[in-house]
Order: sequence, then structure tokens, then C-alpha cells
Amino acid sequence: MPSSSLKVVVLPDAGAENPFQYELVRYLRKHGMQVVIGKKYTLGSTFRAMSAHHPDVIYYDWVHSFILGKSLWWSWLKSLVFVAEIVWAKSIRQVRVVHTLHNLQNHAGIWLGLEKWVYRFFLHRCEHIRVYSETTKQEAISRFGLRPAVISVIQDLPYHAYYPNDSTKQESRQKLSIDKNAFVFLFFGEMKPYKGLHQLIKAYSALQIPNTRLLMAGKSYDADYWKSLMEVSNNDPDILWHHRFIEDSEVQYFFNAADVVVLPFTRIDHSGSIDLAMSFGKPIITLRTDGTAQLLSHQLELLFDNTFYPLEECLSIASRIDLAAIGKKNFEIADTTNYRDMVKIFEA
Repeated sequence: MPSSSLKVVVLPDAGAENPFQYELVRYLRKHGMQVVIGKKYTLGSTFRAMSAHHPDVIYYDWVHSFILGKSLWWSWLKSLVFVAEIVWAKSIRQVRVVHTLHNLQNHAGIWLGLEKWVYRFFLHRCEHIRVYSETTKQEAISRFGLRPAVISVIQDLPYHAYYPNDSTKQESRQKLSIDKNAFVFLFFGEMKPYKGLHQLIKAYSALQIPNTRLLMAGKSYDADYWKSLMEVSNNDPDILWHHRFIEDSEVQYFFNAADVVVLPFTRIDHSGSIDLAMSFGKPIITLRTDGTAQLLSHQLELLFDNTFYPLEECLSIASRIDLAAIGKKNFEIADTTNYRDMVKIFEA
């Protein structure tokens, strides 16, 4: 079907903290599609979206929120409703389903048996599934028994088309009251347990390298988790907290003030934070996986593995390598991805 006649509903609304979704919506609209972001309800988001908008295509980002709840019985109820929605969408309404598989399982590691069953059911009813790496594609094929032909490896739109970026390093540091001569590590994003922040704080505290700063930007929506971060940081004056949602206009200051971005995930298949750091031309310290090793093969010395090459070693070596060259390469990769292929999986 031609782009100009396609009606697309995007589910769920990822919110302002995940701007890549808004970038995708804007890109699809630019190509003539009629795109709306569906509202998120406790139950029945797909039913309501189809009734309100009568789409040709439903595009799902994460579906874990439609499957999982705080208890097993609530997860079963949500899952049954979601299965019914998919059956209705496919069999009764003849709607095509497109999906981005961000992670093979939920970050919290809860109700994995139920999740795998429902997710497999869902994935087998998708016309197209988008993943971020060949490694994830092969794992999805093996884990869920999918046909390779329905899975495409397509990267996100580069973020530098979304965020303002006209502030220098010196201006950004003045804005954030950071010493112009300090070496700055940056964590940026919503603060959640799977992101390894306790490990980051401990590794940074063990460094004992003079004139460094750890810039922590983002918000935790879990009061207990935030309290635990404060306890482990032990009021270290070199850890600079910006515990709040960072507005779009401010994002550039944090990245431009930093020498290197640190994303110490405990488990990850794909991260928009990595894409964001690359779009700002920043070197990235993060967990070594097959996917990150492939994407960041030019900066392997900044990928930790928790066994033979710990996070602390990456932090220590960062100031002794050519970060400018790495950052330039990361920007080039972000700027030359195959994101234009996203249009094709909606049209086919």
C-alpha cells in the first residue's frame, strides 16, 4: 500500500523520555503516512486504538507492559486481554502488525515463562519485526522459532536531528557548574536497577583519580531505589546529581560537558541511550555483548564484561586513550545507519 494512504497507530506511548519514538512518528509522517500515538490504558489499549482510529497498521514498540503486571495473576489477566486483542486485530479487523523487538526479555526478569509464551504468540503474528543487530535477529529466531524473512535489522533515526546542539564544552560546563579542567563521566537516562548504577558508583569511588567528576542525569521513579543510590554514593562531592527529567533543550549541555558516557547495564539487547550518545559524538563505556561489540568494534577497550575486564578498568583507561577519534567514529556510525528502511516495513 502506498505510504500516503497508510493509517498507522503507534503503541504504547513511550513518553517524552524516549524521543526516538517521536522521531520515528515524525519521519513516517514526512513520508505521507497518517500516524497517531495511541493512548495507554491499564487494559484494552489496542481495542480502544483500533476503535478510535481504524488503522491499517499497528506499530508496537515494547509489548512487555501489555503482558506483565506486579503479580502473576495480574500478568495472566493482562496477557489474556492482549492475546484477545491481537486475535481480533489480525482475524477480524485484518490489521497488519509491525514491531520493534528491543529486548528478548523484560529487564526485571519477572514471569519469564508467561512472557515468553505470550511474546512468541505475538511475534508469530507480526508481518514485520525490526531488531537492532544481526545477533539479536539470530537469537530471536532461535528463541521464538521465527522465520528470518520477517525480521529486518534497522537502526534508529539519528538523534542529532532531534536535539539542539549548539553549546560548546566550556559553555556546557559553565551551565552545569563543572570545573573546566575536570575529566567528566556521564550517566544519562532514567535511573533503574538494570542499568547498573550501584556498580557504577562503587567503581567510580574506587578509582581515586584526582579531578574527575561523575555526572548523573535523569530521574528515578522508585523512591526506595533512589534512596539506595544515595546511600551507596555516601555524599561523594565528586558525584554530581541532576535527579529530574532532563528537558530536550538541556540534553546538549550534559553530553557536551562530558568526556565519556557510561552506561553500565547489567543486561541489554539494545539501548536508545547508546544511540543518543553516538549522535552527540561521545565515546561510550558500556557492557560488552555480541551486539555492542559489533556496533562499537572500534572502541572495544571501553566495553566491560564483569569477569575478565571490569567496569573499573574501563573508567581508569578512558582518560588515557584518544576519545576524540572514538567520538568522531561514533557520530559517523549514527549518521549513516539504514534508518530509511523503516518506511519499507510499513508499506510491504
